[in-house]
Amino acid sequence: MTKYLELYSTYPQTLICPCTQISISYNRFLSIEYTFHQVCTSVFITQNWTNYLSTSYGDDDVYLDDFRLTSSFTFQALSALCQLINQTVSNRLSQFYSSQYVSASVIPSEIFDPQARTLVDQYISSTTTDFLLSLTTIRNTTQSNALFTGLQTNYYFITQNDTQYPDPYVLAYGNCNCSSSPKCVTQSSIYNYPDPTTLLSVPGIYLGCYVIESLLQSNLECFYNQTCIDQLQSYFSSTSLMNITALDESLSVKFRKNSTIEAVVDQLMMEQWNQTIMYDRYFNASAMSINERIHLLYGKVKSYIQNFNLFSSIPPSTDEHQLRNEKISTRLFIILLTLSLAVLLLYNSLINVTQTVNVKAPTMTKYLELYSTYSQALICPCTQISINYDTFISIEYTFHQVCASVFVKQDWIDYLSKNYQVQSISTFDFRSMGPYLFQALNAFCELINQTVSNRLSQFNSSQYVSASVISSNVFKSQAQSLVDQFKLSTTNDFLLSLTTIRNMTQSNALLAGPLTNYGFETDIGDDDPYMYPQKYDGCSCVASAICSYPSRVCGYDGCTITPLYVPGFYMACYIIESLLQSDLRCFYNQTCIDQLQSYFISSSAISFTSLDESLPSRFLPNSTFEEIVNDLMIEQWIPSDQSVMYERYFNACRPLECTYTQETKNSIIYIVTALIGLVGGLITALKLIVPRLVKFTAFCIQKWRMRNAAVIPVMNT
Repeated sequence: MTKYLELYSTYPQTLICPCTQISISYNRFLSIEYTFHQVCTSVFITQNWTNYLSTSYGDDDVYLDDFRLTSSFTFQALSALCQLINQTVSNRLSQFYSSQYVSASVIPSEIFDPQARTLVDQYISSTTTDFLLSLTTIRNTTQSNALFTGLQTNYYFITQNDTQYPDPYVLAYGNCNCSSSPKCVTQSSIYNYPDPTTLLSVPGIYLGCYVIESLLQSNLECFYNQTCIDQLQSYFSSTSLMNITALDESLSVKFRKNSTIEAVVDQLMMEQWNQTIMYDRYFNASAMSINERIHLLYGKVKSYIQNFNLFSSIPPSTDEHQLRNEKISTRLFIILLTLSLAVLLLYNSLINVTQTVNVKAPTMTKYLELYSTYSQALICPCTQISINYDTFISIEYTFHQVCASVFVKQDWIDYLSKNYQVQSISTFDFRSMGPYLFQALNAFCELINQTVSNRLSQFNSSQYVSASVISSNVFKSQAQSLVDQFKLSTTNDFLLSLTTIRNMTQSNALLAGPLTNYGFETDIGDDDPYMYPQKYDGCSCVASAICSYPSRVCGYDGCTITPLYVPGFYMACYIIESLLQSDLRCFYNQTCIDQLQSYFISSSAISFTSLDESLPSRFLPNSTFEEIVNDLMIEQWIPSDQSVMYERYFNACRPLECTYTQETKNSIIYIVTALIGLVGGLITALKLIVPRLVKFTAFCIQKWRMRNAAVIPVMNT
């Protein structure tokens, strides 16, 4: 790495060091540690503390809203949040560590470090948004279903003297009632019993419609103060005193002692995130064999040079026969050289060769032109092999018009609530259920919008990996597949969460505050009420949560006369189930809205305009909410034009050159160059072979002549 840094400091613009391993797990070079808010490791989330609080009033009678009765549930919820967040962060961190960082060549540290920090920031952001979205979904569906809490902090029941059936009543905290908002709260206190005077208001702790909602608006101010804790314990049963130490304010890094639990949870209860980026480990994992490659290349060159050898020429001679042999050798050398050059010239002129062509800095137009001709052989390496989706893909969407209408606004919900509170009407009257139904509708709009927005942020930060430029047709097909997969996965994940919550709610037989799934009845002379399942047209809520019948508006004297059936709306065991089976046909019709309002108290009459049926929509006025929710309440998905996407992708890929191969004949320049290159070796070979061949031939001829020479006899006279 030292050598690389030295080279990079000298050649920052041109240095390229290809990686032997282009994908590296994040855990090879990143380490993330975190520190929770100290309350998550304190005594206040332990079972001992919860048990202590649950017995804090001993055998004394206390009011239902007394801190000593409600506090054990509050701290159980706090403990659950600590555990859930810890498990969520741990699971997501394991997934994060197994993700792959892709780089074709070594990335300089000044680029790598910001990229690594961005990866960590994305992990923290996505983990936070996903957890908060899940929490918000559960909070909103709980409120939408108007689920009854056993602490009776959102509903309570009163049995009138002349009836056997308890009626549900909505609790209000100040000017806020639990049918309109789950966030109504009041100061949590310890009261004297039976005289309801306040003995102690617990600083920072609130009581509200649901334990979670009141906890999120509370803070731990009292539990940073030893005096406050001691004062609190002074009202506890003397037989159950516990030695409790206050939280240490000096340990807080990010949060103050009066920070609300919601503010703490919004940061995943994290005081501090610590990240360690180890560039040396990344370098060793990606570029560790560069030196090995250099040594290997050096060895091959050295071996080639060592094996290359030339022989010395033969010394001249004055022998007549030798001179004749040299002349013959010269003639033969010229003939052979000429024939060899002719053969080589003919061969190089006739053969087909594969030619590699390089095109520097190609534009997209040039690339498309080359691809149309050399589609199988064209390669254009990308300078950036991993590209964020949002670089080239843009996805927009439009919601169903109801999500921007008055019917999901607080004004409309408050308008419906006023009629419910003022008039004595049945639980099953539309005017009674209206606030819950439209609260649920508003919750769906907000949850789906938040879900799509969060998933789109995650989608945009995902990376498209391509080592070389992908052809237009393949890219457009892949891009469309990515968009379709995003829409499908977002829809399926949301519907899976919703279905899970619906099924768990029904399986646990949770009681709906308006008594839409179970009712109470008290026998005459018996103060103990018993529960019975509600039935809708013969369908029992024990068997199914989707039992329903048409929603209606009755007269002030009950439904003794023919009621007004609200077109498209149904009553079911739970509010969510009622809404999902309903549709908006009445609210596309101004006459229907006006007729509905005529049953409301005149003092609260406000003009509301119907939905516009002329607006383009893929949903019909009588499309059920379930059908609309199954499509995420989205009228239209609008991805960017594919041609524009490809142009953005090509510009992000930024190929420095394109190469392709083609079959062709050798050019004249190549042939001449090749012949010139071969002449030297050919001449050398012929110089070595021809003289020896001639000399050997001459020697053989001479021997043959001597052996066959005639012997002349001597004649006697």
